[in-house]
Amino acid sequence: MLFNSIEYLLLFLPIVFCVYFILNKFKLFRIATIFLLIASLVFYGSYKTEYVYILIVSILINYTASCIFKKDISELKKKITLVLLLITNIGILVGFKYFVFLAEIYTTLIHAPFNAMEYIMPLGISFFTLQQISFVIDCYKGTVKEYNFFDYALFVSFFPQLVAGPIVRHEEMIPQFNDKSKREINQQNIFIGVFLITVGLLKKVIFADSFTTFIDTVMKYQIYQDFGISWLFGLSKVLQGYFDFSGYCDMALGSAFLFNISLPWNFNSPYKAESILDYWSRWNMTLVRFLKDYIYNPLMTKTKTLFGTCINIMIVFFIYGLWKGTNPVNVIYGLLNGVLVCINKLWIKLNIKIPKVISVLMTFATLILLTPFIGIDKFSDSCAILKTMLGMAKTFKTIKLNGIELNFELPFDLSLNLIILIMCIYIVLISKNSTQLAKIYSEKNNIIYTIILAIVFFISSLMITKSTEFIYFIF
Repeated sequence: MLFNSIEYLLLFLPIVFCVYFILNKFKLFRIATIFLLIASLVFYGSYKTEYVYILIVSILINYTASCIFKKDISELKKKITLVLLLITNIGILVGFKYFVFLAEIYTTLIHAPFNAMEYIMPLGISFFTLQQISFVIDCYKGTVKEYNFFDYALFVSFFPQLVAGPIVRHEEMIPQFNDKSKREINQQNIFIGVFLITVGLLKKVIFADSFTTFIDTVMKYQIYQDFGISWLFGLSKVLQGYFDFSGYCDMALGSAFLFNISLPWNFNSPYKAESILDYWSRWNMTLVRFLKDYIYNPLMTKTKTLFGTCINIMIVFFIYGLWKGTNPVNVIYGLLNGVLVCINKLWIKLNIKIPKVISVLMTFATLILLTPFIGIDKFSDSCAILKTMLGMAKTFKTIKLNGIELNFELPFDLSLNLIILIMCIYIVLISKNSTQLAKIYSEKNNIIYTIILAIVFFISSLMITKSTEFIYFIF
């Protein structure tokens, strides 16, 4: 069940919303919580039933073991418990993400055939595992209040943020579940929720999906030799990635708002960033917050020098690359970003100033140059695209869009929607983001805005002829 599906928008979400608030109306608060938990598990299990068992086992392990920290035990036992929990969580994550990758390497080394088996990659495991890691670390530090099992289970599995974030903290979520003032229907939150769901749907089905055919065609036929197409490819990937992921997060936040639950914002106009460092403070903000609070800051307690800072930055981005996926190209992508952030740190220390417009365009161009290392299976292909983008390719094949071809014929139509492309560039570089627009909409509460919103929702819904998965869907 995808957010961008009629099944979710017109069936699952309305039913869960109505039943939840009916139960709360009769002051059946605990039953309402359990119902929302069951609904979240049903939502998760709609992809594959096996996923639910894995999620439940993960929840049981972490909640049961975290209760040990509340007991009067020695510091040594607490540390041992924490280490075991971290090993368990990381082991589960690595086991599922890297099983096939490691098995293929092993069978290659021993020259034995790899018996392909049905492989289960639990949806959202990269996200709900980090949530639970942050929880057990906070339990060890003694900063967690005592929560009952159902509240904790709902915190981990709450369906709007379960599959692809944002990565939430226990102190942000569980108190909201226990706030009885949030158990009543809030018209203002419904307005904001519907607005964000509509904007997220628009981003996904109108904008992000419009780049899919072009990107897939370039990758399938490896059209990496043309300078113009290589840059259009990079630009398309940058725009698709933003509108797909931020569209998901908008729909997640909007769905949560319907239940009076406020999730943390995950994007803040990342392509308006004036530097790579600024970009990483705006993109996937809850993930960056996790990496900063639980990896970077503890490392920084041992060093204050610029060199030490850069080493720690590289460690964090190396871990980020491993978290992104099994392909070594992902690690290279993480390390390249680490290098750029280190250069940015030196840039700041030297107090070099650049006009805002130029710095924004430079940063945006840099992000496009990094796209060959996103979603490409082979490192050689990544290098080939990058060389072409830098004008270093040995040969150039002239390819024109929309069927006008020179030098050789293509067995397909390579095209981009120019209007959509221009609109997307304008949105990411100039216009207000969905967070700002949601605030304006909720404050104005204008009938004209509501009519426009209804039209946008209707048009976007008509575009759902075939629901496409989000990029971070299996992650």
